Amino acid sequence: MVTSEQEIARRLKEKDSARSARRAEAATTIGELARRHSELAGQLAQLEGELGAALTAAEDVIDVPELAQVTDIPAPDLACWRDQAAKPVRAGKRKRTSSPKNNGLSPAAAAAQPPRSTPEPAAAGAAPS
Repeated sequence: MVTSEQEIARRLKEKDSARSARRAEAATTIGELARRHSELAGQLAQLEGELGAALTAAEDVIDVPELAQVTDIPAPDLACWRDQAAKPVRAGKRKRTSSPKNNGLSPAAAAAQPPRSTPEPAAAGAAPS
């Protein structure tokens, strides 16, 4: 028995709707988890900054090894937080558009260029003006 076009369309629609529901659920779950992750990462970065600032402020009264000993916090963790607080925040890497030596030419093209002339040095013993 051959299935009618309407029956085929109904079956496909039924399968597609179940898949669409699962896809929507997956996307919603992943989106929510990613949002929570982002929030927690921001809170963690803020907390690490506060830890670093507190460590830096306390350096004159207690050093990292002693602090590690009395708090049972590993000294490398304490030092990392302190050092992170001491580093200035960078805006990002700058991209160099071209090297001042080759003005953006490939190494082969730069090698083919004639050398630049440089000004002659002042004569020995000549007084600067």
